[in-house]
Amino acid sequence: MPPRFETARFHIESGPVSLFTRIRHILREPMRLKPHGTHATQSLQQRGAPLEELTNFDPESWELVSAEVRTDTGKWVKSTWRIRADARDWWVVVGLGNALVTVIDVDPWRRGMGQGIVTGGPLYAHVDSVNADLMRGA
Repeated sequence: MPPRFETARFHIESGPVSLFTRIRHILREPMRLKPHGTHATQSLQQRGAPLEELTNFDPESWELVSAEVRTDTGKWVKSTWRIRADARDWWVVVGLGNALVTVIDVDPWRRGMGQGIVTGGPLYAHVDSVNADLMRGA
């Protein structure tokens, strides 16, 4: 089944700043993440992930890496955060409603700057504008 909507990925190092400011505003408090769906539960189990550390979200000690937004609305739907736990580096994908979408065991040098990252153009400007407007109303 195809996704309900198209998304695009942005990286913290290339912005837009308003998007990452908004994510940090939304996810500003520590919280318990809830594995969302079979994929999240399986990824935790199959990768031998330290469940306690990876579900205990703390924006002060976790590093924001990237964000995915809906291309139609420009609004955030999930973000990837880096945490060091159990002597390994992990990317934890956090979705709306405190959902843990997936976890990925990554090499410490990985930065998440793949080819699919949006760094400019009309979509970038749209996402920047939408999130700047949302932050003015926050």
